[in-house]
Amino acid sequence: MKKRIWLLNAINIILFYATLALGLGSLVPGNWLPGVGVFSILFPLLFFPHTIMVFIWLRLQPKRAFKNIICIALLLFPVLAQAPLGKGPSSNEDLIRVASYNVRAFYQFNGAANEIGQWTQREGIDVLCVQEMRRSAVGDLYRNFPNRVYAPKNRSIGTAIYSKYPIINSGALAFENLEGSRYARESAGYADIVFPFDTVRIINVHLTSTGVKNLDMEVEPTREEWVEKSKFVAKKIAGSDKSRAIQGKHILEWVSSSPHPVILAGDFNSVPGGNLYARLLWKLDDPYLTKGHGAWGSYMPLREKGLPLRIDWTLVDERLPYNGQYIDGIEFSDHRPLVTTFSASNEP
Repeated sequence: MKKRIWLLNAINIILFYATLALGLGSLVPGNWLPGVGVFSILFPLLFFPHTIMVFIWLRLQPKRAFKNIICIALLLFPVLAQAPLGKGPSSNEDLIRVASYNVRAFYQFNGAANEIGQWTQREGIDVLCVQEMRRSAVGDLYRNFPNRVYAPKNRSIGTAIYSKYPIINSGALAFENLEGSRYARESAGYADIVFPFDTVRIINVHLTSTGVKNLDMEVEPTREEWVEKSKFVAKKIAGSDKSRAIQGKHILEWVSSSPHPVILAGDFNSVPGGNLYARLLWKLDDPYLTKGHGAWGSYMPLREKGLPLRIDWTLVDERLPYNGQYIDGIEFSDHRPLVTTFSASNEP
């Protein structure tokens, strides 16, 4: 029995300090330590071993469960940011729906844009924020929305904001300090929209992808090939993490300088966690934490690997009357749309 307690305690100590290290590491900006952002992906996974350890200690030595309870408290935000445990608004409530959707340039299949347009009609989407929007293939999607903003204006692929409500001001936003592809530097835009409850600035962004593909993970059964592939993937992850940290600094400035309450939507290519997410939570609310409901996971390739993680976020000003957020189950892209609902009749 003593040997068993000693082994469990050793495992528990390792688990405790690993949780602290991953948690603190995920809060380090990626431009300081490229690649550290991957910790925010691993962080929620530690919730389950800590929960198991609590039950074990409560049966054997309850006092030893204290470390695990502390860690569960630290893990609560990252877990709730992925687990839709809330209840949706009542069906008879008058709602305004704002959706964020990476449409993969409509390459999923022929006619994807028209299917998405029909979905917006069925779901009653009032504002649609689109990333990787290929203008030559937009089809009839835009016909449902009389007010439109493209960023950048003169590019074939970029971001777009479609609205049924009036847009009184709009423009493209640039990640000016970012090196690399032109799309990555110009993949953001904003629109000031007059909703029934307030004039709101919607900021729509698409942050740099890791660039890791399935072929990158396929290795030959030799040590040299495995090491080479590992270095290649690690370099991609570190480089994209640094780019997102630079983009994040711009986003924080845009949110802080907005003359109106902000809805920040987009494909962040990282799970809600880490430095940028923590800093944004000082300024904006994440409706998914308390009002998320429905399906899990917004990125299909991760879902297919058994990781139903959300890499698409919509954060909102606490003054706005949001009352729900959910991931819709349509599969017209390699992402699924994230829909945020607002009360059209109530005060915030």
